[in-house]
Amino acid sequence: MLSCSVSLFLDNGVQNIKSVTIIGTGAVGTALHDFFKKERIEIRSAWGSNSGNILTDSGEYLKVDTNLPVNDGQTGTFVFITTSDDLIREISDQLASASIDWKIRNVIHCSGNLTSDELSSLARAGAGTASMHPIQTFKKGDSAERFREITISLEGNARLTIELEEFITQMGARSLHLSKEQKRTVHIAAVFASNYMVSLIHSAADYLEKEGISEGIEILKPLILQTVQNIIEKGVNEALTGPVSRGDIASIRKHIDSLKTNDDMLTMYQILGKQAVGITRKRREIPDDIIREMMALFSV
Repeated sequence: MLSCSVSLFLDNGVQNIKSVTIIGTGAVGTALHDFFKKERIEIRSAWGSNSGNILTDSGEYLKVDTNLPVNDGQTGTFVFITTSDDLIREISDQLASASIDWKIRNVIHCSGNLTSDELSSLARAGAGTASMHPIQTFKKGDSAERFREITISLEGNARLTIELEEFITQMGARSLHLSKEQKRTVHIAAVFASNYMVSLIHSAADYLEKEGISEGIEILKPLILQTVQNIIEKGVNEALTGPVSRGDIASIRKHIDSLKTNDDMLTMYQILGKQAVGITRKRREIPDDIIREMMALFSV
């Protein structure tokens, strides 16, 4: 288990991790807080939008009416920024101008979309900087368990990202080193796989409701869960079922005819239908002329 003496070095390699500071009290911030607390790593300070809590010599926390640390005594050796993306650069700039010795500290933000460049002012001040993004959906109140068996991407200072591998292992997660360009690619893919999956299911349930069927999610739930299980167990190509996977031209035509009065649903049906045809083509189970005919139907 991770302890305060684990060999997790700062960028200059001279000091083990002894304490942490967490800036941001949202879902990821609270999960990190729970992890550090369970692993008995000193949480030197934690900061929200309007106040902070600083560990005192007596072991108690003192609440202050500021939202960022201003000196060494208020700042851990590792600083995690878990705020919204639009605040990270501003926070970095404010921290860099504070009376804090950044040469013996590392700063890590947890944004999926932004790179370690957001922390450039702190890097110039001497800090090791990186981004560390848990590829998982979080909600307020999640515990450290949310990190287990997930992938966490790393980008930034080479030595720091290597040292963070050990930290991530202790969380029960896997690390993935990415370039700045790859990091954004992974985030976009995650948006499709998570956020837009919610949008897609919402569209399906909304379509049912507009047709007088109000139990949409309840009806679709077993299908959704089984589909996700099939993807995990069999892979994407083998998980595809339905009319496209069978080359069922007649059903596809009927669906398109039914959706002609609903432009949004028809557009989604055609876009996703093309993707399904692409998967079906890879399986080489449907004749090429049927593949071409299906692609033509989805292209109208």
